[in-house]
Amino acid sequence: MQIMHGVAVNSGLHIGTAKIINPKSYNITHKYISEGQISEEETRFELALHHIEQDILNYLNSSDINESDKDIFRTHMLILQDPDINIRVINGIRDKLYSAAQAVYSTYEEIAKQFQDLENEFFALRVTDYKDIGNRLIAQLLDEVTADVIESDADIVYLMREITPSMVTRLGKNGIKAYCAEKGSLNSHCSILTRALNIVAIVSLPSVMTTVRDGDLLVIDGFDGILTINPDSRTLDYYHQLQNKYISKQAELSLQRDLNSETISGRKIDVRANIELPEELDAIVELGCDGIGLFRTEFLYLNRDKLPSEEEQTEIYRDLLSKMAPQPVTIRTFDLGGDKLSHLLNVGKEDNPNLGNRGIRFSLAHPELFRTQIRAILKASVAGSAKIMFPMVIDAADFIAAKSIVFECMQQFEMDEVAYDHEIPLGVMIEIPSAALCSADLAEVADFFSIGTNDLVQYTLAVDRNNDAVSKYYVQHHPAVLSLIRQTLSNAKAENIPVSICGEMASMPEYIPLFCGMGMRELSVNPNRYFQVKAIIRKCDEKLDEMVQNFDFSSSLKAVEKLIFQDMKAYYDF
Repeated sequence: MQIMHGVAVNSGLHIGTAKIINPKSYNITHKYISEGQISEEETRFELALHHIEQDILNYLNSSDINESDKDIFRTHMLILQDPDINIRVINGIRDKLYSAAQAVYSTYEEIAKQFQDLENEFFALRVTDYKDIGNRLIAQLLDEVTADVIESDADIVYLMREITPSMVTRLGKNGIKAYCAEKGSLNSHCSILTRALNIVAIVSLPSVMTTVRDGDLLVIDGFDGILTINPDSRTLDYYHQLQNKYISKQAELSLQRDLNSETISGRKIDVRANIELPEELDAIVELGCDGIGLFRTEFLYLNRDKLPSEEEQTEIYRDLLSKMAPQPVTIRTFDLGGDKLSHLLNVGKEDNPNLGNRGIRFSLAHPELFRTQIRAILKASVAGSAKIMFPMVIDAADFIAAKSIVFECMQQFEMDEVAYDHEIPLGVMIEIPSAALCSADLAEVADFFSIGTNDLVQYTLAVDRNNDAVSKYYVQHHPAVLSLIRQTLSNAKAENIPVSICGEMASMPEYIPLFCGMGMRELSVNPNRYFQVKAIIRKCDEKLDEMVQNFDFSSSLKAVEKLIFQDMKAYYDF
C-alpha cells in the first residue's frame, strides 16, 4: 500500500481500477518539403483548422454544460483563429520548408515555452489550452486518432501526466467518475470543467505515472487530496465504510431540507452558501438555503486574455440574483492582487503579494477597474436582493474610501436615470486582525460584517495555511482567534448590525455549536455541508449558550480544546 498527497480539485470519494494514459506522441517527420509543396501544406493546415473549429462548434451547440464552461471552448476557438499564431505556422511552412505538422508542433511548443518562462500564474494555467489545440491540429494533419480511447466504465480511474479541457469533457461524456494527474492546479480551465462535470479528481501528484500501474486498485479521496494505491484490506474496508456512510448520511441529512434552521430554544440561524463559480448556482438553489453569504468574484478575472466588461459582469450578477430571489446574495468585490492580474494590467511584481496590494487595496489603487465592478453590481441589484462586501479592509478609513466610490457610481446613475437598489447594504470582510480590533469603529459605518476565518487565522497567528512545514501552528480555535471573533460580535451587536461567519470554520461540525453559543445568527457554508450544519444547529440549546457565554476565551488553548472537543462534542457528534 502506498499513499500520495496532491491537490483535490473536486470533493468526493471514489474507489476504482487504474488505467494509465501515456502522453500522446506523434511521428512528425523532420524531412524538409520542397518549394513546390508549400501551397499543398498551407491548404492542409487550413483544412485542419476548419475541421477542429467545426468540432468545437458542434460541441458548443450540442453540450448541456452552462455558458460559463462553454466560454472555455470559445477560448480554444480564439486560439485557433489567432492570426499571429497562424501566420507563424504559415511562415514555418514558407520560410523553413516545414511540413504543416512540423510547423504546428514548432509554433505551439514555442508558445508554451514562452508562457512557462514568464513565471506568471495566468499564463501557466493557459499552457494546457495551447498544448491541447496544438495536439488536436497535429493529430488531424497526420490523420491519426485525436486521443486515446476512453471506456465507459465508471469503475476506471484514469491517470495521466497532464489533463486537457477536451479530455475532461470526454471523461464526463463517458461517465468516468475520477481521474488523477501529475500536473495541474485548482484554478485551471481543466479544474473548472472537472467541478462542473462533478468528477472526483486529484492533481499535482508528481511521479504518479511511474508509481501506479495499470490495474492497481486506487482510492481517490477528493476531500483531503489523498491517493491510496493498492490499499490493504483494513484501509479498503475503512474507505468502503466511509463511502457508504457518506452516501447514507447525505440521504439522511437531506431530510433537513424542509426543517427550520433554528436551535431547540427557537433561535433562528440563517444558513447560507458560499459560491465560487456560477455553475454551482443550480445546485445551491436546490438546497433551499437562506441565500448566498459569499459570492467570490475572482473567477471573472482569472484565466482570461482581457478584463471582464461591465455588461458581462452585470449579466452574471443579474442571473445570480434573480435565481436566488428573494433570498439575499452577498457579492464580495474581487480579492486579487497584481500577481494575478499582471497579464492584464501594467503592475509591478511584488515579493510578497499575500501581504501586498490586494483586495480593497488593489481596488482603490485601480478605481476604474473597481467602478466597473460596482456599476455592474448596482445595475443587477434590481433583479434580487444584493449586498456588497469589501475584502482585506484594515479599518474604517478603508471602508469609507470604498463606500465613497460606490456613492459616486450611485450619483452618476441618478443623473443617467439608471435603475438600481438605493438601499443596497455595504459590508466588511473581517479577516485582518486590525479590522477585528477596529470593529467598533467599523460597525458605526458598515451595514454588516462577515468574518473570514481562513485569513483571520493565518494573519493572527502568522501561519501560512498552505505551508505543511508550519501546519501544526495553524490552529483555528486558538484563543487569540476566538477572542477577536467574540470582540467583533460584541461590537456589531452594540450597533445592531448582522454578522456572518463565512470561512472554513463555519462548515466544520466541531465549531458550529461554538458559534451558536457565541450568539452568531448567520453562517455561510460550503454547499456540501449545508444539511449537516443545519442538523447541528437544531441540536443546540440554552445549556450550550450558557456554557459558551460564561467561557473565558483568553484562557489556555488546552481549556478551549476541552470546551470544543469534550464539553460540546454531543452537539456535533452524530
